[in-house]
Amino acid sequence: MYSFILWNVSPEIFSIMGFPLVWYGLLFATAFLIGMQLMTWMYKKEGRNPRDIESLIIYILVGTVVGARLGHCFFYEPAYFLAHPLEILYIRDGGLASHGGAIGIFIALLLFYRKHPNPGYLYLLDRMVIGVAIGGCLIRFGNLMNSEIIGKPTDAPTAFMFVHGVDKSIMDNFGVLVHNVTLRKVDTVLTVEGVPVNPIEVTMHMSSLGNGNVYDLLNGGIKKALKNSSDYYAEGKYIVPEEIRFSESTNEQGKKTIIFTLYGVGRHPSQLYEAVSCLVLFFILLAMYLHHKGFVPEGRTFGWFIIYVFVLRFLYEYLKENQVSFENNMNFNMGQLLSVPMIVVGLFILIRSYKPKGAIS
Repeated sequence: MYSFILWNVSPEIFSIMGFPLVWYGLLFATAFLIGMQLMTWMYKKEGRNPRDIESLIIYILVGTVVGARLGHCFFYEPAYFLAHPLEILYIRDGGLASHGGAIGIFIALLLFYRKHPNPGYLYLLDRMVIGVAIGGCLIRFGNLMNSEIIGKPTDAPTAFMFVHGVDKSIMDNFGVLVHNVTLRKVDTVLTVEGVPVNPIEVTMHMSSLGNGNVYDLLNGGIKKALKNSSDYYAEGKYIVPEEIRFSESTNEQGKKTIIFTLYGVGRHPSQLYEAVSCLVLFFILLAMYLHHKGFVPEGRTFGWFIIYVFVLRFLYEYLKENQVSFENNMNFNMGQLLSVPMIVVGLFILIRSYKPKGAIS
């Protein structure tokens, strides 16, 4: 029996006057605050002026957001965004690429370095990547809260069923009629469309239909809502049966309880894999920094960071669904192709850091 985790977490924490506070945004901001505190701590530890950190963080923040957005637009959907250039600004609609973010950070640091040439470009990179590692952990956890960047189907005990969107699709389309929707995993394993799945019991509490027919509602409007109105269905996170069968009961007030079944697809929680990997990397780099008592050989932590992150990224792509359809015809997807030059750069910098020469002071 497979041990899936039913993941139905809302991306929103709460709303204030119609403006939602979302997990991804909170974790993204927290990543930069932690990075700023780490850089400030290292500057103080090494006897440098921590006032430079505030402007440095602004450079990194702008470089990360702009680079990640442009990276997504031109690495993954160039034709669309060249035809709709103004939509590049619609960051709230989603679409940030980590490779683009990395390139944006490199450029931002170069611009900062031109104004502040002391202590040096690699010096900044060596220390900055320690904060970036913990930031990567938080951002990938934000992807998990958004139920995005999902993995391929699996029957591993770590599998997640990403089902957020089932209740949302029903409530968005039938909110007046349907008062409440709850989901429950059923501990039975089936194979649907060649994929191992767990049934998901959907319970709807709703008003009386009057002369309406429950079968027609489920196999008409609600089925259409689940299939066409939800990107979660389109991404293959759950399967709607050809015929929705159900049970129903009516209380004394005429309120109905309808129970029917969908099928959840267990998938690799690739976001969680990467989040844990980044957390481990953070402790490795921090231990390396403390071992050298702040006098890290030039390029050492940066080189290890780049190799670790992008070798794992290359491998994790085998467990993830492709982000865009054109990748389905490629031997290596875009994430893997973009990782290769990063690994080459990391190897060059790392080998250089082990050549005999003075350490950075």
